[in-house]
Amino acid sequence: MQASSQDSRVTAVEDERESSGGPSEPAFGERNTKIASLEKLASFEEIYQKSQLRAAMPTARWDILKVADMIASEHLHGLSPAGKHSALRMALEAAGVAVEDMLQDAVQRQRVLNEYEEHQRKRLEGFERLKLGDNERLSEEMEAICSQYRMRIATGVQEIERERAVFRDWQERKEREHRRISEAASACVSGESSASSDVSISRLLEKNSGRLRELA
Repeated sequence: MQASSQDSRVTAVEDERESSGGPSEPAFGERNTKIASLEKLASFEEIYQKSQLRAAMPTARWDILKVADMIASEHLHGLSPAGKHSALRMALEAAGVAVEDMLQDAVQRQRVLNEYEEHQRKRLEGFERLKLGDNERLSEEMEAICSQYRMRIATGVQEIERERAVFRDWQERKEREHRRISEAASACVSGESSASSDVSISRLLEKNSGRLRELA
C-alpha cells in the first residue's frame, strides 16, 4: 500500500514536470506565505508607537528614553555615577517630573519589548515548523523520485548486459561460421584440411588463380 502511494506521488510529480517543461515548486510550498518572513523586524520606535504605551507625562516631553539620551550626552560625559545621578535629579526636579514616572515608563517599555520578542519568537517557531515540514515532504518526494531513477538505471545496466550477451553469442556463432566457410574454401583449393578460422579467402583465391594459370 505504501509503495503504491509512493509510485503515485512520483508519477504525479513527473507529469507536472513534463507538462511545465522542467522542475516545478511543490504545491505545498504555497503555504509558506502563511507565516511572514522575519527578515525585517520592527524598530524600537515602531514597537513603542504600536503598543498601548502610556506616556509618563501628559505632554509626553519626558520619558525614560530622554533620560538615557541625557546620560549619553557630552554634558555628562566623564562624570561619576553619583555625579550623573545628581545632574539627572536636578533636571527632573526642574522639569517637575517625578522619578516614579520615569521608572514606570521604563517598566512599560521593557514589558512592550519583551512582549514583542515573545510574539516574534512564536512566529519564528511556527516558521521553523512549517519549513521543516516542507523539507521533510520534499525529502520524501525526492527519495521517491531517486528510488524510481535508481530502478531505471539498474534496468538500463541489465539491458546493456543482455545486449552484450546477445552480441557475444553472435560473435561466437560468427567465428564458427567463418571457420566453416574457411574449411569449405580450403577444401576447394587443396586436399589439406584447415581448421583455422584465420584462413584468408583472398589468399586462397590468389593461390587457386595461380594454379589455373599454370594449367592453362
